[in-house]
Amino acid sequence: MLKGLAKEQGKTVITSIHQPSSAVFRSFDSLLMLADGCVVYFGNPVDSLQYLKQQNYECPGGYNAADHWMDLLVTDSAIDEDTTSHGSELFEAKRKLIEAWDGEVVADEIENGVHVKASPSTDVEDGTTEIQEKKYNASWMTQFYVLTHRSLKNSRSAVFTSMNIIKAVGVGAVTGLIWFQMQNTERTVLDRSAYFFFTMSYWVFDAMFLALMTFPQERAIIFKERASGAYHLSAYFMAKTISEAPTRLSLPIFYMIISYWLANINNRFVVFLGTTFCTMLSVMAGESLGLLVGASVMDFDKAMTVMVVVSLALLLVGGFFVENMPSFIKWVKYLSPFKYSFDASQQMVFDRDVPCDGSGVLELICGGNSEGFATSEQVNEFLGVQGSIGFNIGILILMFILPRYGAYWFLNRKKGGERGT
Repeated sequence: MLKGLAKEQGKTVITSIHQPSSAVFRSFDSLLMLADGCVVYFGNPVDSLQYLKQQNYECPGGYNAADHWMDLLVTDSAIDEDTTSHGSELFEAKRKLIEAWDGEVVADEIENGVHVKASPSTDVEDGTTEIQEKKYNASWMTQFYVLTHRSLKNSRSAVFTSMNIIKAVGVGAVTGLIWFQMQNTERTVLDRSAYFFFTMSYWVFDAMFLALMTFPQERAIIFKERASGAYHLSAYFMAKTISEAPTRLSLPIFYMIISYWLANINNRFVVFLGTTFCTMLSVMAGESLGLLVGASVMDFDKAMTVMVVVSLALLLVGGFFVENMPSFIKWVKYLSPFKYSFDASQQMVFDRDVPCDGSGVLELICGGNSEGFATSEQVNEFLGVQGSIGFNIGILILMFILPRYGAYWFLNRKKGGERGT
């Protein structure tokens, strides 16, 4: 069953087994034998018997290979190796197998298939040789490559589920139908503006709370692997950041392709590309904020509480819900990614004059008349847009980068205390 699962699902099955039969033993693709936490063999099960023969521990004919391994490696704690000759032989066999495997070249390849180069030695004053121990067995680039590959596989399987794809397509279709075929008129100015605020809010929140779970969920793994000297924290962090970006952005892109053209927000393709780019930047900025909160708190329940308060506060001060905020809190809006993505996208969408239609939406500009036009500058001023497109995009890029530095700082700061436990 497990072999069928591995082939059909493309999964790697790792399991321990108690007293397997000869047939089951030979069916394994790879065999890892441990003694006192040390590797004594890693490779093909059938080849393990030849390896034991080379070490002068040949398996008797007709004897179960698994039982022979257990006889060599499992010693009874009640046996006194100093006073019992049989006990001494068992301990000696285990010790020799551990030392023999340490001398094998393949032992250097067990961790991620990476060759470990011997560290140089130096002579000390008393004439003895001191071995310079390397903290990490693999280079930073090798660590980064392996961790990126691992993270990409994990994120791809977590994001590209049938339910997530259905969610993105479904929300895109519903949104497009609700804002179906908007015309470039005075009547639709607020509707088209609301489309973008909803889009930014939905996908930024989605990214925030998904990223929030990253470090609290992997906390035990991170500190365990770091304590064993498996990799640099920077290699892990960069791999996590880069590998998850393509999968994180794919679903919002599906949504934009469907909803934008159904809603007919602006029929210029370059505007579609620009607003989609703004959406992607806001998603990445939201993800960065989620990573920062998750790394600083590292407890999922507490991080969730903090994230709810922070995200809703940034949403409310983003400029769409409240225009007249108290002066003592008004400055908070300049920390909100919602504000900058909204301001940049509005300038792209309202890039041309808007015909007046007498609806009264732009009454101060059109005066309730059905003739004339409101210029793009007047519309953006009416919507409270601030800063140029380039300025707003620049701030979003900073909001994407700076919180990640903060998240890395918190992780790096926590590692010392955690590694001691």
